[in-house]
Amino acid sequence: MKDTGERHILNENFKNKSELYLHLIHIATYEYAKNFTAGKKVLDFGCGSGYGAKILSETAAYAVGVDISEEAIDFAKKEYVSPNLDFMTYTELAENEKFDVITSFQVIEHVKNNSEYIINLKKMLAPNGILIISTPDRKNRLFSHIQKPWNIFHIKEYSYKSLKNLFDNHFRTVEILKIGSNCDLIFEEIARTKKQRNIALPATLFFYPDFFRVSMLKIQRILFESLKRIKSGSKKTEVTGLSRNTFMSEYTYEDILFKEELEYSTDLLVISKNN
Repeated sequence: MKDTGERHILNENFKNKSELYLHLIHIATYEYAKNFTAGKKVLDFGCGSGYGAKILSETAAYAVGVDISEEAIDFAKKEYVSPNLDFMTYTELAENEKFDVITSFQVIEHVKNNSEYIINLKKMLAPNGILIISTPDRKNRLFSHIQKPWNIFHIKEYSYKSLKNLFDNHFRTVEILKIGSNCDLIFEEIARTKKQRNIALPATLFFYPDFFRVSMLKIQRILFESLKRIKSGSKKTEVTGLSRNTFMSEYTYEDILFKEELEYSTDLLVISKNN
């Protein structure tokens, strides 16, 4: 399966702490969700490569990973096999099927109609079911009011306030936690996103139509990659196996924290109850 950078595929090839941090956030979010899924019927909506649904199946009575991509589902079926785990495309999901817990991580930022997305997920929740979603916090990623996402796959990115207001319109019980860390891993990621928002600002002003924004970002990427190759003399710096192993061994997904108040955070986790 092609790695676009948006669909997370488990590997151990990290060039820096920022990449490792993002990997650990993906794992940690599913591990945190296991606090709600023990013995439950669980849907992972937007499962991507399938590793997350496999994590949830370790404690769930039954877990199913769903994605719009047939390529992703085929990959997941081959890579992750368990008696209580299934993978299918969205169109294969049974009509009116209900789940005790629905997870949908790093998906809402890709959705054009966020209310429709939430309503559809809520319809699949059993009474007193729980919907858990995660998404990047725009706080360190974008300039307020003047900037659209510099990630070409993202349609909209959310602040704590805008996310709370959105889910309050659909659920009576909504809790939002910050996702971050107290270790040095997070600082490189925050620095990366702040740098990216500065570089991308000319291509991401709020009044640009999305097709123009995406086109500008693609052109900008080509120019920067060309300049980088010229500057480096077409030489790529690789991390040796020994360096990589030493680097990775310093951190685990347990370094990722989920709290209402957190000094350093990059993402948001919404926990909504269908009551």
